[in-house]
Order: sequence, then C-alpha cells, then structure tokens
Amino acid sequence: MNQETIARLREPFPFNQVETKIQVTNQDKTKGLAIFYHDARAVQERLDTVLGPFGWRNDYIPWQNNAQLCGLSIHDAERGEWITKYDGAENSDIEPIKGGLSDAFKRAATQWGIGRYLYEISGVWVEIEQRGKGSYIKDNQYPKLENEYNRAVSRIFGATLTKAPASKPAPVPAPTPTPVQKQHQSPVAPANNVTPTPKAADEAPTADAPIDTEFRVHSVKPSGKSSQLLELVNSGGEVVAAYVRNNDENIKTGSMLKGVNIVQKQSSYGQYNLVSDYRVAA
Repeated sequence: MNQETIARLREPFPFNQVETKIQVTNQDKTKGLAIFYHDARAVQERLDTVLGPFGWRNDYIPWQNNAQLCGLSIHDAERGEWITKYDGAENSDIEPIKGGLSDAFKRAATQWGIGRYLYEISGVWVEIEQRGKGSYIKDNQYPKLENEYNRAVSRIFGATLTKAPASKPAPVPAPTPTPVQKQHQSPVAPANNVTPTPKAADEAPTADAPIDTEFRVHSVKPSGKSSQLLELVNSGGEVVAAYVRNNDENIKTGSMLKGVNIVQKQSSYGQYNLVSDYRVAA
C-alpha cells in the first residue's frame, strides 16, 4: 500500500463530520467538558472515498460474553492480498448490540490511522443545558467548538483543512457569490465552512450575499433544537451549506427548493449561511 493512500486515510475530518458529546459537567451542571469523536458513517465514507466500495471489507468475531472483535480489511494492490487489523468493543449501554458493533468498527479503523488524531485533542469546556436527564451543548457554543477543533487540527497536522470532501459543502462568499467547489474536486472540506447557527443575541448581519435560485436538497441534518443544516446543490452541481431556522418536515433529501435566498451572517464566532426565504416545489 503506497504512502499516499495511507496519508489520505489519516487525513483529519472536517468539523461537519465530527461529533461532540459531554463527558463530565461541573457541579451545578451549567458547563460541561465536550470531547470530539467520529461516527461509523464518517469512517465508511472515508474508506469509500479513498479505497472505493470494493477496496475494503469488515467482519465480526464474538468475544467473551458481551463483546466483539471487528476485523477491518484493506486490499493491498501492490501485494495482491487483503490485510486485516483487529480491535474490539463491549456492547454499549444504549442499543447494546448496534452500539458495540459500531464501536468495534471505529476502533478497528483507528488501527489504520483513521481518526486516531482525535485522541490528541483535549476536551473543551462549554455552556450546557439540561433536557430531561441529559446534558446538551447550547447552540451558541458550536462556533467555539469549531474554532477549538480547527486550532487543534492545525497544531497536530501543521496546516489547516484546505480541501473539501467529495460530498461536503463549501461556503458562499460575500458580497458577490462566486462558484463554490464541486463535490468531486477534492477529499477534505474547508474547516470553516459550517458554523452552527448562533442565538439571535450573537448575530450581526454582514453585507448580504443573496442567491435566488433553485436547489436540490442533498442532505438534511438537525442542528440544535429548532434549526436544520442543509446541503443544497444547484443545477451546476455546486454545493452550499446553509441553515434554515425551522424544522420543516417538507424539506427532505431530494426535495427541490425554489425561490431560495441565502444570506451570509456574522456572529462573534465567524460567518455562516442562512436560508432566509424558500418554497418547497410540489
């Protein structure tokens, strides 16, 4: 296996492919230590992008009473053979079997260097809120987390994230929109291209960069309690990441949006794109 392939597997994930969770809280549960991790889908996408869907495979072996080993195999074309690395995990507390399989797979991927750098990033103290029995990161803390994550990536890899993944968004520049990177151009996204929507008190609009056109919804991801992060694709195949401030059940993957108006906003943590107007095509 050549060094270029290994380097591509080990590239850092853009912030929009990284998850965060609260590990510990302070005594009055107003602040929590957020840590970064990736999910199994991010690993699968990395493997597909670098090796192709037929260039890797995995299998599981039962281990003791409530655990499993995952063997992640990659085909080495130079040697003409499959090479397998193993790691394992116990069943998790939530969805035990599914969670255990996912954890074992992610740990096996770490053996290949995928996401291994995340262990080098310290947790970040953020403001949290209680919902039921759980502690959740406040919406306006995500820009802070993104900044800290990008700073750590720069320290570890000696450079900022400058490439875009094949299916990840690129920002809309202001004041005049210019073409953004197409999906197939490069494998890693700019680290500052997705910024969670801050609360109204933090917002300060910049020179708006409106785009009034038709987009297809490539993906929909919940963002906080009352917003969604959309990946929108225009007729030219260009992808834009933007937030919409309502959980509209009519917006689904594959939906066509017309009369879309995207403006660029500025918060104390950076810029982000906001869909200020749209209608779902019948």
